[in-house]
Amino acid sequence: MPLQLRPSATDLRVAVPVAIAWIVTTVLVGGPTAAPVVGIVAAVLAVLAVLAGGRAVVAGRRRSGRRCRTVTAGAGPVLVAAALTALLAVSVTVGETRRTPEVLRALASGPGTVSFDAVLSRDLGPGDRSVLATLERADTERALRVPVRLVPPGDGALVPPGDDDDRVLAAGTRVTGTGTIEADLPGSATAFVLFLRGVPATEPPGGLLGATDTARRAFVRATADLPEPGAALLRGLAIGDRSGLDAATEAAMETSALTHLTAVSGANCAVIVGLVVVVGRLCGVPRGLRAASAVAVLLAFVVLVRPDPSIVRATVMAVVVLVVHLSGRPVRGVPLIALAAIGMLVVDPWFAQSFGFALSVLATTGIVVLGPPLTTLLARRLWNPAAAALAVPVAAQVACWPVTIPLSAALPTYAVPANLLAEPLAPIVTVVGLGVCLLAPVWPWGGSVLAAVAWAPASAVGGIAHGAALLPYASAPWPGGTVGVVGAVVVSACLAVAVLSTPMVRSRLLLVAGVVVVVGVAAVAVPVLVVRGTVPRDWAVAACDVGQGDAVLVRGGDSTALIDTGDDPDRLRACLDLLRVRRIDLLVLTHFDRDHVGAVDEVAGIVDTALVGPVGRASDSRVVQDLQRGGVDVRQADDRVSGVLGPLGWRVVWPRAGSPDAGNDASIVLVTEPLPGGDCPTCLSGVFLGDLGETAQRRVRSGSALPDGAVDVVKVSHHGSADQDPLLYRQLAARVGLVGVGADNTYGHPTRSALSTLASSGTATYRTDELGTVVVGRTGADDLRVWTEHTPSVAARRIVGALVAPAPSGSAPPEGPHARQEARARRSEDRPGPLVGDPPGPGRARHRARGVPGRPGEQCAQRPARGRGPGARGA
Repeated sequence: MPLQLRPSATDLRVAVPVAIAWIVTTVLVGGPTAAPVVGIVAAVLAVLAVLAGGRAVVAGRRRSGRRCRTVTAGAGPVLVAAALTALLAVSVTVGETRRTPEVLRALASGPGTVSFDAVLSRDLGPGDRSVLATLERADTERALRVPVRLVPPGDGALVPPGDDDDRVLAAGTRVTGTGTIEADLPGSATAFVLFLRGVPATEPPGGLLGATDTARRAFVRATADLPEPGAALLRGLAIGDRSGLDAATEAAMETSALTHLTAVSGANCAVIVGLVVVVGRLCGVPRGLRAASAVAVLLAFVVLVRPDPSIVRATVMAVVVLVVHLSGRPVRGVPLIALAAIGMLVVDPWFAQSFGFALSVLATTGIVVLGPPLTTLLARRLWNPAAAALAVPVAAQVACWPVTIPLSAALPTYAVPANLLAEPLAPIVTVVGLGVCLLAPVWPWGGSVLAAVAWAPASAVGGIAHGAALLPYASAPWPGGTVGVVGAVVVSACLAVAVLSTPMVRSRLLLVAGVVVVVGVAAVAVPVLVVRGTVPRDWAVAACDVGQGDAVLVRGGDSTALIDTGDDPDRLRACLDLLRVRRIDLLVLTHFDRDHVGAVDEVAGIVDTALVGPVGRASDSRVVQDLQRGGVDVRQADDRVSGVLGPLGWRVVWPRAGSPDAGNDASIVLVTEPLPGGDCPTCLSGVFLGDLGETAQRRVRSGSALPDGAVDVVKVSHHGSADQDPLLYRQLAARVGLVGVGADNTYGHPTRSALSTLASSGTATYRTDELGTVVVGRTGADDLRVWTEHTPSVAARRIVGALVAPAPSGSAPPEGPHARQEARARRSEDRPGPLVGDPPGPGRARHRARGVPGRPGEQCAQRPARGRGPGARGA
């Protein structure tokens, strides 16, 4: 059976209507109410295309003419695009009705709990904050088939006790319990989010799911003693288990564009099918039996690795190829991809917004469409096998790059050579890993030996990724958001057309692509270099712009401390790079809410010592254990702990020793002061309040050893919430107040009351949502200098001989229902962060791909006269 990869003109005309229908579906799943109207309009267009084409055919029989042929040629793609759009609009309408029944909408709008039965669609491990599931019953409503995101309680009650290897609820497990339900974001793969309450009843899976779960557990045990990161990559490539991959390797794989090798993908499916077919042919098995065996083995493999959009797409394509194989007819690549994509979208239109689905389809299309002609071009200067090997990763990267911009706005410099070296190793890991799955359940020692064989190529993949990531300029910066996506589309389109066009056109298109690349990289790199060049080298305290979260750097001489990490690794890394921080001597995790510890993996490899607050949940313990496994010296903090950071002294004044509290009101409160007689003219005094509420702040004020007199910097508690103690801020009389807060947050932070409290205390407020990263330093014995990443809207003010007036950026937001917003904020912090294994939603994509920073601005403030105003302590 010949497989014809080189596309014809007819093949490419088939791809265009499919792409149009896909794009329309992507929009419709975000607003399903418009699907019926769009379906009707598309159906009308299809009818008009049929009529226009019919008239052209009739006219063409009467008299030949170019116009008739043009109309006929144009009516075909319009008809196909309109028909496919109408079909998918109907699928969206039907799917939305099934996904959001009236009874669930009513339950989601109420505050009460619901009893439910749900079946897990993925494995749930002890480190997972959520899992995909299918809701089959809600209260008395049965016969449901609703995709939901199941969020286990924070204490890990859903995961069974035992060793980590066995603390996994397998896909297919039935969970029966109670919880609260909320509607998920429009366009999400799941329709509702189900927050579990209490300890549910669980029933393990049976049949094929139970058998594959046994094989997966045996595989994990067989690889448990192998060195990392090879063992984690082996589990990812062989059974799709990414849970053990460390943050450094994950970042290296992303930088070198090898992320697709951290888990099972469509390429693994192709290897499995090819292996079965080749072995069957060598054994003389008839064609029909070979095809049936390949389908059976492939389906079992999909259940073993747990299906995701990429694997499902590859499975559909493989089944179609095998069916056509039985007929002996040739298989054409582009129509096959189009059929698989449309088939998946008809079954589940919400695949349209899946990054995994998009990357899988585009990578395969790029290889099929661009691979053969690119091989021909490269073969003019290279050996034919080398040209073919090089053409595959280049074609895939060209096709996929625009889709990766919302995930990571960068141009991977060494993506092609890294893939060229790593891709040949993946099939070896897949095949040997499958052998481990078959052998380990019945012969553990033999499975361990075979796993060690597969570990070698998996470790080589990790070594290639780390090596590429360490090379100079491993990734070039690229604009984020819509501008970055459009620029990447222009570059990829120019390169694709250049491969398929004549030499004259090719040279012009390559020139255009080169110009766009240079402009795009320069648009980000130049402002970043300018901003970085203006950062004061003698900075002492910096509030990093990590969105709705806290991450504050404190420097004493050559030593650096980081207080909290925020929840956005990319933005934390950008701040560390901006301030040239390469090592963190002291990490302080004030408490374990996601907006304070979510990005801890980003810095775990560069931390020496960590102070942590009281541990209250199983997820808190996991953060501590992960740090300890990374070689960090982790210590419990209370008001008996103190130390030095170079010439800067620090001490913990809260929580009290032996306090049973945990959470916000048990946040570590850190005080920093220059050491007496220490040689540190740039060091600043500061108080960093974590997320303490008003009651805890009063206790700190009345019973803790706070500094005598005014301090230089205060980190405002809880992002400027209304839950503050005004007397504490008056007592501190800080000259600068830092507020870590996200733009357009829904909590009303910072509140008007908090800003008023700071203003009445003579504290100038600087907030990261408006000013970006804020850096504070000392310019003299009594002067502070404040540098901001973004220029404020009005000129900076210099106040002489009086209390520092609030900075222009400290304007208060409109008044609102603060009590309600604060309650929402507290409820939100008790819930997990973004889904594990899911692509980021639109909000997260904007968060990661933030715009180019504006021109930095500096503000100087002279030390105010130390009068004995309200709440002041000492001169």
